[in-house]
Amino acid sequence: MNYKKTMILAACMAFLLQACNHTDKAKNEGTATISADTALNKMPPAKHHNNAAKLKPKEAAFIELVAIGGLMEVETGNLTLQKTKKDRVKEFAERIIKDHTKTNNELRTLAAGLGVKVPEALPASEQSHLAAMKQMMDSEYDENYMDMMVNDHVKTIDLFNGASRFDNTALKNFAVKTLPVLQEHHKMAIVLDSLVKVKNRGPIGDDLPNVDKKHKN
Repeated sequence: MNYKKTMILAACMAFLLQACNHTDKAKNEGTATISADTALNKMPPAKHHNNAAKLKPKEAAFIELVAIGGLMEVETGNLTLQKTKKDRVKEFAERIIKDHTKTNNELRTLAAGLGVKVPEALPASEQSHLAAMKQMMDSEYDENYMDMMVNDHVKTIDLFNGASRFDNTALKNFAVKTLPVLQEHHKMAIVLDSLVKVKNRGPIGDDLPNVDKKHKN
């Protein structure tokens, strides 16, 4: 009789211990789950920066104008390589293509960081101008191209001078960095513009020292 009571009591104790362990385990698991959910809920929401909205109208306009101008520089440079017979004009076009391709890529990266998509194709007006240039030949083409390079770089330098005073630091630094390159292009264009207009002269290389003295850069 005593033996049976002892067995029953032992069985009850084992059952109670198992029940307690199960309860404690459930409490621990519940606490862990609640803590994880709470931590997730307390995490700040992902921030979607709309930097484009922070740009001033003139800053956004600068990006678009520079992007279009850069595309035009490269397009006309490539056309010049096909059209001109003058070595120095060809060398100038190669320099323009190289420098403006680099600048175009830098602007594209910069604009992407600001949430702005730059134009990937020329507007109708520029396409029309390019089509007209394709119809020109020899000296007519060279004179038109170099006139364009002089005039366009004057406007572009003015544009970049204005951008060098922007509040947006990224655009300001881009403008300051690029200005010396544009100024050098302008000086080269002035010289070559006069060279292609000189009539009945010797090889183009012989004209450079004389023409260079006539221009104050």
